[in-house]
Order: sequence, then structure tokens, then C-alpha cells
Amino acid sequence: MTLARLARVAIAFLAAVAATAVLGSVLQTQINIAAIESIGPAVPLGLRAATTAEDMLGFGPVMAAIAGAAMAPAFLVAGVFVWLADRSPTILFSLAGVLGLFAAFGLMGHFTPMPTLVGAVRGPFGLAAMCATGLVGGLVFSRLATKPSG
Repeated sequence: MTLARLARVAIAFLAAVAATAVLGSVLQTQINIAAIESIGPAVPLGLRAATTAEDMLGFGPVMAAIAGAAMAPAFLVAGVFVWLADRSPTILFSLAGVLGLFAAFGLMGHFTPMPTLVGAVRGPFGLAAMCATGLVGGLVFSRLATKPSG
């Protein structure tokens, strides 16, 4: 692998992690606010926006670490399938992003001291939604890391 190719893949990976972290952080905040609203009064838009911004700074780096740890092995495996089976990188990297996060959240549920490190994944909707942020990360990675055909 040439240095230019390695740089392209590294930048694509960092962009995928960043996209997943931003979306995951915003999504987790909105899921948690919805849970609060289900047991109490509505959360005003200003407070919702301020909480989202605060969570981007506080939870965003945590989500980035989760996404990076989840997507590194998932993208490696997907890359092997792309190379060996000559399959669509877009589909495989997107699927890898989703499955990588699903595996990470499952493992975290078993090995972290608190019952759920990421509160939004407590229920099936939240888990599916948070894993779907990996789909976006996979799309970003595929788009930036692979050469356009044609």
C-alpha cells in the first residue's frame, strides 16, 4: 500500500468515526430527552439545543472512541470481503459499520461496570438507531477510501 493510499484510508477512517460520533451523540441526546419527556414536562427547544451541544462536547469523544474501536476491525473484515469477493464496498462498509457498533454495544453491556454505558441503547429502538449511525460512518468511509469506478 502506497503512502498516499494509506493516508487516504486513514483520513476516510477518521471522517467515518467523526460522522458516527456526531450523529450518535445527537441521537443519544434526543433519545434521552424523549425518555425524560415521557415521564414529565416537555423540554423547551432552547434547553434541547443547549443539552445537545453540551453532549456533543461531553459524550461526543466517548462515542468517537466507541465508533473507532468498533469500526476498525469491522472495516478490516469488510475490506477483505471487498478484495476477495469483489463486492460493493458501499454495501459492505455500511453493513460493517452497523454490525461493528452492534457488537461494541453488546460487549460494553457485558464488560462495563454500569448496566448501560450508552443509555440510548437500553431498548431495541435506541439500539437500532444508534447502530444505524454506523451505516453513515460506513458510507463516509466507502466514499472517501475507495477510488471512484469509471
